[in-house]
Amino acid sequence: MQLKRDSIIPWGCVFKITFPNKKIYIGSDTALTARLDYFKYFGSPRKAKPEMLADMGEFLIEKKLYVLKKEILYVRENVTVGEILQIEHKFIKSLDAKNPNVGYNR
Repeated sequence: MQLKRDSIIPWGCVFKITFPNKKIYIGSDTALTARLDYFKYFGSPRKAKPEMLADMGEFLIEKKLYVLKKEILYVRENVTVGEILQIEHKFIKSLDAKNPNVGYNR
């Protein structure tokens, strides 16, 4: 179910994923079940997916195991979807995650 920006959710967060090549992806979880499943959701970076797959493909040729690191950068209870998305965009900008040399956000 797609929530509107002004929908109030019980819990929302912004996270950073660090890949084995040290590139990052900043995402947010605004699902109604976010508090229960934040540990298993790693975002949906659709626009950067081909680049991510190419990078991971090169890494997987060399190694059989890779580790993704997930950090919670911001969390808030009883927050609107729009507020979480706004904080996400601030982190994307401050961490330069749209720079292809730094991250996978596009």
